[in-house]
Amino acid sequence: MTICQRPTCMTWMISRLSLKPGRIRRCIVACCVFTLAVTFAVAQQPETPTKSDTEIIQGIDAAVQKRLDAIARYTVQEQYNIYRNGETNPSAQETIQTTYVRSVGKDYHPVAQSGSSLLRSTVLDRVLAGEKEINLPANREAALITSRNYEFIPQRGIVQRSGKTCILVDLHPNRKSTHLFAGKLWIDATDYSIVHIEGTPSASPSFFAGKTTVSRDYAKVNGYAMATHAEARSHSSLLGDTLLTIDYTSYNIDTSNTTK
Repeated sequence: MTICQRPTCMTWMISRLSLKPGRIRRCIVACCVFTLAVTFAVAQQPETPTKSDTEIIQGIDAAVQKRLDAIARYTVQEQYNIYRNGETNPSAQETIQTTYVRSVGKDYHPVAQSGSSLLRSTVLDRVLAGEKEINLPANREAALITSRNYEFIPQRGIVQRSGKTCILVDLHPNRKSTHLFAGKLWIDATDYSIVHIEGTPSASPSFFAGKTTVSRDYAKVNGYAMATHAEARSHSSLLGDTLLTIDYTSYNIDTSNTTK
């Protein structure tokens, strides 16, 4: 990398001085410090992944399958909040204790409820029913973020998301489904695990009449990417502007071969 277009940075700086020893020494020190700073900054730049699109797509599929095969059972507390028309306080809330068993699916146990019962039945009950159906063993693969369900188009270079170096991937669902999204996927550049997803369901969810946008954050729990926060935003004549948030906490993951 060329730092200076003149013969050398040091020679040029010295030629501009009156050649007093003290000034020359200060010039040499300043030039060396500048060169070291530039060299260090360049060395700290993250390397751009050189993986091909095929390798990235295979990496995503492998990471998803590894998680699916490894986790036999988990429990998690899910906090659902519904906000309407920009209000800061939720119009309805529900706390759910969720149990996932690979061979069975998901089971939901309400812990606490408050606010509008109409919103809970119109929105939350339908969300939970849809999640329960898609997590049945016979249906589960239809919602996985894999090349079986999506056309993946990796973008060049890397981006930062949630403090991680990621590869950004365009998502194009292979069919219409409320569980498949047209949008973008952020994956960890080191192991291809999911960091973030956002987009629009390829089929409109029945509980929202208007266009819905969805996002979900993931973090490593016991080494596997698990959802930590999700949002769904929509507008309809019935509900107005609606925001549904879900926070996932207190994971307890069993990776043994025998479910409980």
